[in-house]
Amino acid sequence: MKQEPALHVPRHSRPAPHAKAVIIGLIAGFGGGLASLGGGTLLIPLLTGLLRLDALDARGTALAVALVNAITAGAAYAIKGKIVWSALLWAGVPSLFVAPVAARMSRNWPVRGLRIVFGVVVILGGAALLAVGTSPPHGFATSWSTIYLIFVGVFSGAVAGIVGVSGGPVLAPLFVLGLGMPQALAQGTSLITRLPSTVSGLLENAIEHNVRWALLPWLAVGGLIGALIGAHAAMALPEHLLRMLFACLLIALGIFEILDRPGHRHPPHHHDPYP
Repeated sequence: MKQEPALHVPRHSRPAPHAKAVIIGLIAGFGGGLASLGGGTLLIPLLTGLLRLDALDARGTALAVALVNAITAGAAYAIKGKIVWSALLWAGVPSLFVAPVAARMSRNWPVRGLRIVFGVVVILGGAALLAVGTSPPHGFATSWSTIYLIFVGVFSGAVAGIVGVSGGPVLAPLFVLGLGMPQALAQGTSLITRLPSTVSGLLENAIEHNVRWALLPWLAVGGLIGALIGAHAAMALPEHLLRMLFACLLIALGIFEILDRPGHRHPPHHHDPYP
């Protein structure tokens, strides 16, 4: 009896994860460059929703992509002189040490309640930026900026460790309101300040084999392009428009966290913050 040939499905008819990965990287990179939003906000929901990564792999892979995006966008901001490098020391280093301690202390805390608190804090930050209006703020901590930066590092590290998101949504508003930084300068400084904790989190996830390295080149290509476009778009916008845009994104993020929309479930955090 003649055997029927096996049905062959053409390769081009199957889903293309590489194309999806480039698009995901492009979206996340643009968000990071335009508004210094990290992978916990954009990448993790996209990786779990579109590429069907499990929660732990999405977290580790998002950290790797966020590192590429932060370096790329940060370089674009640095070329234009939009970074305060002292913040990397005085805020970035404290957050690196505080984040894992806060994560361990809060491991058994109610995650849902914490995310509601985080959402409220982010909404208040966005509202405060909107209240500034079109004129740049003077900054209430300019006379004690070093101490203030240490406080910012401790606070952002605590947020990263307890809530499981990067300090991006809190760093830029604190830089603007406390130090009177222009919005673009605050966003560029925010990108660089969270590099230490991002590197630390990535190393831990790499050791635990929670990074999809095969997807990383495609995500990184999209992220690199998106980060450059987003950063240049941010620096091309008038100061007050960029600040209002960032404030509106913060309020939307806060509402998103409070509503706890489906598909936005982050994995339980261990010692590393989300990017």
